[in-house]
Amino acid sequence: MKAVALIFALAVIAGCNARVVRQADATPQNWEETVDRFWQYVSDLNEKADGVVQDIKVSQLSRELDTLISDSMAELTVYRESIQSKLAPYTESSTGQMSEDLQLLTNKLQKDMLDAKERSTEYLGELKTMMEQNTDDVRGRISTYTHKLKKRLTKDTDEIRNTVATYMGEIQSRTSQNLETVKENVEPYVQQASEVAGKKLSDISTILKSQAETLTEQLETQATGIKTQLENTAQQLRTSLDSKIEELTEMISPYAIQIREQIENIVVKIKEASA
Repeated sequence: MKAVALIFALAVIAGCNARVVRQADATPQNWEETVDRFWQYVSDLNEKADGVVQDIKVSQLSRELDTLISDSMAELTVYRESIQSKLAPYTESSTGQMSEDLQLLTNKLQKDMLDAKERSTEYLGELKTMMEQNTDDVRGRISTYTHKLKKRLTKDTDEIRNTVATYMGEIQSRTSQNLETVKENVEPYVQQASEVAGKKLSDISTILKSQAETLTEQLETQATGIKTQLENTAQQLRTSLDSKIEELTEMISPYAIQIREQIENIVVKIKEASA
């Protein structure tokens, strides 16, 4: 029974591991949303009217973009560590390589975002300097740059997402192969254990049936003996009672005759007195 339990436990553990790998990419990717907000913030700069642009301070723009960059990096770090912790039990070498690759891609994304911040603050400075004169040229350059920036940031995020997907696919494939190997190795033992258990159950059933038949015979023999004893005892009681009744009758008979004679005398006297 212990062997069977161990076999089933291995199968269950393997199945659970495969499920964990499939679910490892379920971490909410908030960092992508923050990167999108960063790009939208840069893109909106070109949509603002000249009067609004004058109210925006370069230092304010720089701080807000820095905040979005920091938030993106922090959320990306949380995402990367979450993936690593979930996949670490399966393959340490692949997880370590994935961490290095993701760090390189994260650095590239951060560099592109910092470059976008610098370019945005430069464009804002130009817009503020030119006032309403020749701002179309600057806005045209901003528009062209934001389109390029969108492609660059999209490429960065896609590379990070695809890198994670590649490593996860590799680990999931290994886990599936391990599961099949475990299944192939376990099935013969499960079949053997099932056959052994079936034979043992059959043997136990035969033993119980034999013991039941023996017990039935013993009970029947004991019941017959008890019945015979009860019959003999009843016969002895009847014989004893008959003998006692005869003795009692013989003892009472003389007294009965005397009593009857006395009663007859009393009856005679009563008749004479009445006459």
